Amino acid sequence: MKMAELHSEIQSGILDYLLNHPNESACLQVIYADWLENESVPFNIEQVQTALDRLVEHGELTRSRDSYSL
Repeated sequence: MKMAELHSEIQSGILDYLLNHPNESACLQVIYADWLENESVPFNIEQVQTALDRLVEHGELTRSRDSYSL
């Protein structure tokens, strides 16, 4: 899988979770451990951080201190 596809898959997983739980926000470690641990591709924490950074850059997530939300 290409890196861009991998980040896109991670971003989609994060957004899907937050769309289904609109009142949730979480830090990187919670997203990595709880939301993405059962994904079919074993993501590492650096890949998840990159995906979160891109979502913030594109205005799809907001970051408040160490937490992310829609």
